[in-house]
Amino acid sequence: MLARDDGLTLQDLLVTEAVKDLEAHTPLRDDAALAEAVAGGDDRAVRVLVRARRRAADTGIDLDVARLRDRLISLGLLLAALGVVLATMVALTLLGDGHRINAVAAIVMLIAPNVLGIVVWAAFVLLGPRGSGAGAFGRAVSAVARHRRAPEHVRRVWPAAARVLDAQGLTAWALGGLNHLLWAMVYAAAALILAAAFALSQYRLGWETTILAPQTLHDIARAIARWPGQIGLPADVPAQLDDPDASRLLGRWLIAGTLAYGTMPRVLLALLCGAVLLRRRRGLALDLDEPYHRRVIARLEALAPTRVIDAEHAPPVAPRALAGGAAEAGKLVLIGFELPTELPLPPALLQRAAWNERLDGGLEERQAVLRRLADHPPARLLLACHAPSTPDRGTLRFLEAARAGAVTLLLGDGTHAARWRDWLDAAGRNDIAVLTDAEAALAHG
Repeated sequence: MLARDDGLTLQDLLVTEAVKDLEAHTPLRDDAALAEAVAGGDDRAVRVLVRARRRAADTGIDLDVARLRDRLISLGLLLAALGVVLATMVALTLLGDGHRINAVAAIVMLIAPNVLGIVVWAAFVLLGPRGSGAGAFGRAVSAVARHRRAPEHVRRVWPAAARVLDAQGLTAWALGGLNHLLWAMVYAAAALILAAAFALSQYRLGWETTILAPQTLHDIARAIARWPGQIGLPADVPAQLDDPDASRLLGRWLIAGTLAYGTMPRVLLALLCGAVLLRRRRGLALDLDEPYHRRVIARLEALAPTRVIDAEHAPPVAPRALAGGAAEAGKLVLIGFELPTELPLPPALLQRAAWNERLDGGLEERQAVLRRLADHPPARLLLACHAPSTPDRGTLRFLEAARAGAVTLLLGDGTHAARWRDWLDAAGRNDIAVLTDAEAALAHG
């Protein structure tokens, strides 16, 4: 079950994941955190988050998360400086050692790496959901962060951050946004450097070829000028290279091409990445079916006050008549009702059951099982429930709709049997037995 919350943030998920990592290796006393979480409300996701925040404050993980945020800001500044350096290298490469520049070759040198980089990023996005792209990034970050020489705050937080981004499908978009911003700065700075160089020095721009016709390169230059011209950049191509203004026009054409084919695509892709990140942040989810979270929820519900989450139950009524006349004699059906994935159904009951099913809360799945029970009612229905969980209206509605000669609740934990018994009695279902042993359930009735 994925718990979604408009107020859920990436930092909440990061803190929860980092606390899980810490508790996997170090047993922690969390009585105060559990009590605070129980007092925080009835919502399971909120309780898990409240406990994680308290554990993060107690163990210093919240400070490690703050350090991570500071490191990301420093990384952004470093990338900006790197962008200026790369832009200078690109401009110097284009300008060369002399004052004669093959304009067509220069623009190709600019466009080709950019197209290749965009294609690689697009492949990363497409592979990410299948675990080939983003998953590899998460494994690489975890391997580096867990090196014995890595600082403690890096080991405790960075692997969790990588896994959270992977789990929420944000890795390709977050890394892509940073990558596109970097290259947008590179090409913008390269255009400025080229403009300064052309303004302060005399360069002769043209195109040279040995095996192609000059008209071919002229046509390529005109084709390249089409897009910059449509967005208002000066990108006119001289009709003849012996024109006195040919170098000036080609200089502007080269700068416009750098902006149109270098800077602009990266800016647009960076905006796309930002929009996807903002949209997906509103749908962040906490996987409450994860075994770690199920254990935490069970401990929280064991501490919660004993009460029935059911505002609709009526005062106790007389037990209803069994539908034994319509049931198939000797037929036993076993259903695991909202059991954690790590809890198996009892093998002894599986061998005796005519059929079995696990229901995880989906409405369509429940309705399908109820239709099957209605078509062929069994003599006995065994409903295996998660004992520490609190019974609710959904459980009662399923029991009310299920057709069987006799219904028995099977709990794996005897310490909660009295609470379930009280709930059934309050709902007027004292005809339903509550047992905690599989062998006893087989012998019952």
